[in-house]
Amino acid sequence: MLTAEIIKQKALEYGADAVGIGDISNFYGVPQQRDPRQILPDATCVIGCVFRIPRELYRVMRDQKQFYNYTMLGPKYIDEDFAEIFLLKMAGVIEDEGYDACVQRNIVNLRIQGDHSTNPEIVDTYELKYAEAIAPDKPVPDIILDFGVAARACGLGAPGMSGHILTPKFGPFVRFVFIVTDAPLACDKPFEGCLCDRCGKCQGACPGHAISERGEDTWQCAVYYRGAARSNPFMTDDFLKDDPERDAILDGKKRFNRETARALYPKLDFLPSRPTGYVPCLCGRACDIACFEHLKEAGRL
Repeated sequence: MLTAEIIKQKALEYGADAVGIGDISNFYGVPQQRDPRQILPDATCVIGCVFRIPRELYRVMRDQKQFYNYTMLGPKYIDEDFAEIFLLKMAGVIEDEGYDACVQRNIVNLRIQGDHSTNPEIVDTYELKYAEAIAPDKPVPDIILDFGVAARACGLGAPGMSGHILTPKFGPFVRFVFIVTDAPLACDKPFEGCLCDRCGKCQGACPGHAISERGEDTWQCAVYYRGAARSNPFMTDDFLKDDPERDAILDGKKRFNRETARALYPKLDFLPSRPTGYVPCLCGRACDIACFEHLKEAGRL
């Protein structure tokens, strides 16, 4: 008989650093395009798994020693390689017991219809604005889980001021995967509250001023993730030398939107092109480092 204990044991054995199981009732009220029941109508729960990103990968970016290792071993490898193997193994465990397992990893380059945000980690995103529902009562494809909602439902953590999910052991240094299943598993309590105390450290650390009380402006973040700030060690005197807004851009004072950010992207290629589609993080994830260090000092991790 498949139990929550077996699921958690297998998940840890296969490489997860934390596991939680959220009752499907925790998703009542979410939009159809985010609802796991629209993926698997008979779903009883969602299994959530956390993978840590080694904290030293952040520190070497902060110290301007390395940049590619975070990109390739963190977002790229965990989401695109390790997570897929992990999810397929977990699906096999569940299906061998006669239940369904719809595995969900981070879809880095897609946004549901109406979501105009972007993912700063990759070359660009595509909004599914031409998708159509197959019936009036059906959601518009693709259905993409809200990982912040799912993490809270599974008792694993919750988004902080920056919008990044904070976990009790690893803070923001994590990636997530989820499995929607109809297996009758004992569920964990949802994560209560949030580790974030809205100290504003993430806001102050961002060189592009992309974080405010309203959360993260992803297009603003994307420009400075790519290195538009003076703190970028690859910055040259020739960068935007004829642009009247050069100083405003380098100081993080210019506000970017979807159109102006994309227009600047070709000029932000400070390191060689990446065939993977991921861009190196030249801001060093200063927001996450500041958050992690504050949480440690405050005894919240």
